[in-house]
Amino acid sequence: MSAAEQPWTQWVSLRNILLAMDHSPASLRAVPFAVDAARHYGGKIYVCHVVSTPEYGALSPAAMAVVSKLEARAEDRLVDALGDRLAEVPHELLLDHGSLSARLVAEADRWKIDLIVMGTHGWQGIRKLLRGSSADEVAHLATRPVLTVGPNVSSSPEFQRVLYETDLSPAAAHAIPYAMSVAHAYRAALYFLHVNEWGKGEPPVAAVPSSKQFFHEQMRRFGYDVSENDLELMVEFGARDDRILDVASHRRADLIVMGLNCSSSLRARITAHLPGATIYNVIAKAGCPVLTVPYVG
Repeated sequence: MSAAEQPWTQWVSLRNILLAMDHSPASLRAVPFAVDAARHYGGKIYVCHVVSTPEYGALSPAAMAVVSKLEARAEDRLVDALGDRLAEVPHELLLDHGSLSARLVAEADRWKIDLIVMGTHGWQGIRKLLRGSSADEVAHLATRPVLTVGPNVSSSPEFQRVLYETDLSPAAAHAIPYAMSVAHAYRAALYFLHVNEWGKGEPPVAAVPSSKQFFHEQMRRFGYDVSENDLELMVEFGARDDRILDVASHRRADLIVMGLNCSSSLRARITAHLPGATIYNVIAKAGCPVLTVPYVG
């Protein structure tokens, strides 16, 4: 189904874009995706660099002087690293200090950001347990959609095929307008996927009809007039992250869209160190970026 051919008007706007930068190769991989989103939505990029400082308590004047020097150095390095990559879109540089995830979320609130874009190392196993994942923490903590560019991303930022995945939850339903919006803005084909996981309480025989019912109910809820023949609907069986990755690879998806429940600060921090979560596994292994859309239940 090509969303560009549909006469829908209720699109989500992703004009104000926050790009998280820390000079790492992971963050630099995210730059072209932020630029391309700004071009397609006619938006502006806020490049945010956070100097890590103690999370609690006020800094002494001496410490603040050090932070100021670090911020000035960070600004120079950002200018050097980005070069003219942002020349074609409006942009602004933001410098902050404190906890990376907390300050990114705060800056997103301050500037009324519509989309956070960031890269991730995609650490797995013991490395994630020990070092955690800032991208994973931000995705669970933010109240804005987060576009995360993983270590295996090789696709271009020009999305041509968008894969929306659902577990039939309210969080997944909340992500539908964002998948529709991106497909419309990029004139991309949009595919719908539901994975029936073994042992999750959904009888396999009910997977296909329940998926069709879910999609049609949610489409009508958001004001999209879509017939059954308009939906490119797939139902897979097995481990959710494995099946998402297989379908994304087979369909040559340029973007995966998933809903995600918001977490408290403590829970988001714990989740950032835990291995095995479906969405993080998809982000870490996919050959395309993943757009997670937060849901406050």
